[in-house]
Amino acid sequence: MAKSASAGESSSSKSLLFMMMAMACGVCILLGGGFMMTSRLINSLALRNSSDKTTVRTPLGDYRVEKAKEVGPTLPVYPASTLVLPGNEGARLPSSDSQAQVVTSTYHSNSSREFVATWYAEHLAPEFARQDSGPKNLPEAFRDSHISDDDIIFLGERGDQIRVVVLGSDSSGTKIALLRSIKEPSH
Repeated sequence: MAKSASAGESSSSKSLLFMMMAMACGVCILLGGGFMMTSRLINSLALRNSSDKTTVRTPLGDYRVEKAKEVGPTLPVYPASTLVLPGNEGARLPSSDSQAQVVTSTYHSNSSREFVATWYAEHLAPEFARQDSGPKNLPEAFRDSHISDDDIIFLGERGDQIRVVVLGSDSSGTKIALLRSIKEPSH
């Protein structure tokens, strides 16, 4: 009788040992899968190794990160528009110390240019003046900007800030460029 009791305990010990081994293998597989998924997530959200470390590229889209002091005076963005990432041409650096820097954000909308112009006329501050198609009266800082005579612009100056909303037509809707600069100091 003693022999059968010890055989039962031995069988129970072996069964417990196999269950513990199976549980350890399962935990190892779960940890390995977790590390693999974490690695893929980090790689998909990683910043590009380039000079522009302000753009985060994800499978769902690209996000641009800016510091508060680099954003500059903000302009309203037409709600039915999408940001067009500029590559390396986001800001035009001055060719000399006497020229002001122009920061540009470009958006695209499928809406008509007149509809977008009406929206901006309602949502811009009172200091913005509309200039329709024809020769433009632009400050010196914007002379090298790509603004054609066919574009509609809204030009606003407040203090030392100059802001311009440029609305251009293209085959699939409206190109919206938001330009910001600071007035050149008077000598």
